[in-house]
Amino acid sequence: MPGPFIDCPQPYRPGDPIAPYDRFVLVGHYCAQVRFVTYMTPGFPVSMFETIADVIGAELHLEQTMSGPAPGTDPFADGTFDLGWICSVSFADLLLRRRSPSIRPAGVAWVPDDPDAGGRPVYFGDVVVPPGSPIRSFGDLRGATVGCNDPVSLSGNYALRFEIIRRGGDPDGFANLVFTGGHQRSLDMIGEGLLDAAVVDSVVRTCRARSDESVDGLRVIERLGPWPTQPMVASVDVPPGLLADMSKRLIEASLVDPLAAQLRGAALTGLVEVDEHHYAPVRRALARI
Repeated sequence: MPGPFIDCPQPYRPGDPIAPYDRFVLVGHYCAQVRFVTYMTPGFPVSMFETIADVIGAELHLEQTMSGPAPGTDPFADGTFDLGWICSVSFADLLLRRRSPSIRPAGVAWVPDDPDAGGRPVYFGDVVVPPGSPIRSFGDLRGATVGCNDPVSLSGNYALRFEIIRRGGDPDGFANLVFTGGHQRSLDMIGEGLLDAAVVDSVVRTCRARSDESVDGLRVIERLGPWPTQPMVASVDVPPGLLADMSKRLIEASLVDPLAAQLRGAALTGLVEVDEHHYAPVRRALARI
């Protein structure tokens, strides 16, 4: 359960202000400290998630080693966290792993500032190479050293593997896939000449390219996707009414500063409502491998 729960003198009603309770929210006649974890930094700005946490009155935790819970672990089932922003692969894995899933979608996802996204909460795994690279097409990646984010990343790992399989190849033999530990590090290693190519989150690449000429100069030889953008999830123990209210607050807050400014700074245009069906393409793709 989100907690620890303690008796509160007044009931929580949807629409009541959260901030005055100093990161505590009222649930019926109970108070619960909401623990919110993001696995999306440092690819996305920490300040953006600090603002999100402030909007929903949550205590923020950063997990920066992978894009989601490590395989075989579930911090939502064991009560470590109540809310999380995780990779779509981890979301699908946590839903498929157990007969009674520990999470459900919070109903919120972000929309990239990308014409190819068409105003939808979708993004791409961008395959990038240095400007002078002889690699011109996806097929030219055969035998190359390609940087990937981490083992549970969609845009920085699975999107590439799905595409290799779709083309009739073996992901483990097609190219030398190297886990760099993050999209930003993959972009760094391309610039340092340590990789022939990299597959990175299109939003992360777009954002960094706005202020980094070396990244702006990389050639995108393939856009893998579109795929659903990373979801916000909640433990099934979070009361539905509270979750609905927090999700509504976030979407409304994304229209105005300071959250709107944070989203723009991360190459995002806003937050929109989504449901579990939005992530069906990820579940289907995972089921095929």
